[in-house]
Amino acid sequence: MNPDLNSINNVFAKMDSNDWGISGDLKWGFFFFSSEKGYLDQIFLELKEHSYVVENIYQNENHEWILQVSKIEVLEPEKLYRRCLAFNQLAETYNAYFDGWDVGNSV
Repeated sequence: MNPDLNSINNVFAKMDSNDWGISGDLKWGFFFFSSEKGYLDQIFLELKEHSYVVENIYQNENHEWILQVSKIEVLEPEKLYRRCLAFNQLAETYNAYFDGWDVGNSV
């Protein structure tokens, strides 16, 4: 994923205008892809130390493995941007690909 701070800022502004409560806890999801499930297991071992939980791990129709992790927290645009950069590096370390993020209410 090629993170873009301007795009992230725009998403946050839109969320704020739609009363998402961006200054409170939200559930942030992050997605990693790999041809080998073992690589994703290694990624999760590192993320587990930072209170991430596995939401899903499965193989898609292209036989790629997908790991979705989440964490409930408050994030600001700059922190999310830096996290995306760090997740790109983490994925690269384990022959995987960081594919992006999503967000939902923490309830």
